[in-house]
Amino acid sequence: MPVVAGTDYKVIALCMSDDGMPETVEDRLKIAGELVNGLVKNNVKMENIFVDPLVQPMSGNNSFGVEFVNSVEAIMTKFPGIHTACGLSNISYGLPARKFMNQTFMVMAIAKGLDGAIMNPLDKKMIANIIAAEALAGKDNFCMNYLKAFRAGKFDL
Repeated sequence: MPVVAGTDYKVIALCMSDDGMPETVEDRLKIAGELVNGLVKNNVKMENIFVDPLVQPMSGNNSFGVEFVNSVEAIMTKFPGIHTACGLSNISYGLPARKFMNQTFMVMAIAKGLDGAIMNPLDKKMIANIIAAEALAGKDNFCMNYLKAFRAGKFDL
């Protein structure tokens, strides 16, 4: 942590431990707590911390999707001012119609507080879903971004 101590760098903190990848909300929240507390003690501002609860593929366990989104909600609740991020497409690994699964998962995650993702920014349907999800989640005052996107033709799907 000395590299980021006292800087204005943005940090992505992966919820991984020496025991491997967490599978439950409780495991992720425990690891997130250790990461966030360590970063804050090293003078990293909360708004510069992006916690990644680690998306795992639904093809491996059908609870991974709901465990992830509930982890996002728990992290956002426990650490006000923090951000969350993820490698979105991991959810659909090994499944058909991956784009559709990714788009739907993004909407679910945004509803629980996700505010960052590694994803394809050229996927027009994904962008449209994000804009609509942010409006529906109350993250778009008076739906101004939604209206702006509509006027710009971003919903021509």
